[in-house]
Amino acid sequence: LAELQQSAKVRQLATSPVWLNLLHYKRHPLTVQVRSLADDPAFFAAADGARNAQAELDATLARFFEDISETPTTQSAQCRYRARFVWLSAQLGFDERLPRANCARFDTWRAAMNPQGLTLIYASAYLNSPASMYGHTMFRVDQAGQRPSTETLAYTLSYAADGDSNDGLGIGFAVKGLMGLYPGLFSSTPYYLRVREYSDLENRDIWEYQLDLSAPEIDMVLAHAWELGSVRFDYFFFDENCSYHILSLLDVARPSLQLTDQFVWHTIPIDTVKAAMALPGLVKQVRYRPSQLSLLQARADTLNPLQLQWAKE
Repeated sequence: LAELQQSAKVRQLATSPVWLNLLHYKRHPLTVQVRSLADDPAFFAAADGARNAQAELDATLARFFEDISETPTTQSAQCRYRARFVWLSAQLGFDERLPRANCARFDTWRAAMNPQGLTLIYASAYLNSPASMYGHTMFRVDQAGQRPSTETLAYTLSYAADGDSNDGLGIGFAVKGLMGLYPGLFSSTPYYLRVREYSDLENRDIWEYQLDLSAPEIDMVLAHAWELGSVRFDYFFFDENCSYHILSLLDVARPSLQLTDQFVWHTIPIDTVKAAMALPGLVKQVRYRPSQLSLLQARADTLNPLQLQWAKE
């Protein structure tokens, strides 16, 4: 452990963009102090890990040596901090002196994902819900051997506020959303459920942006999504929202993108899509998935007035 901690200090890994992105460190626009955007103490191995990147790195390495058996409710640090373990192992060259933990839960989850690609999904605005009035972005984890007819069976990675249904659409909902009083959580659901919700029930058009990422970059996105599992972030409608934190996964996979650095005071989904599109080579294919309402309107537009009257009757 001492050898690894010293090697990490010599290599200045605590100041690496990858490590800072893994901890979601950002400089506060007003106080200019660097702190993590994660608001869950369970996300950190060190007591002051939310503000001390070096202490968090030392504590993370120490946690890797703990012998903890995996259960449905507990994991060893090697599994709990999966992206950290993979990156630090590559940087420091972990050998047999660090016993490897069996990460059966992560391995099962990743096997279910069966990743081969990543697609950025943008669902258009839904004015009936204040939380969706600017649209929503998420990732679809495209599976190996996936075809157009089976892509809705793939899983999604999404970040959203865990809102209180009792707040309804009133002033309480707006105040809590503006002040960050809702917990923001990452989740994974099948894409067909999202299509049914957005396209079929809410009549929202969907655009799919297939990303050109390498296999290790896709693996890093999944590993980091796993370690973010139930980690709470305070959800703010204007800045720390679905779009912002989805971009943070890409910054972990490829720090040179620096996507989240473009958004300090406010972030809306369509702007994050434009930011991704502006990067040469990141988006390799775009597909439009019209809602049921858009399809109906397109068909109605082909009818003459008499035919349209017949259809209505």
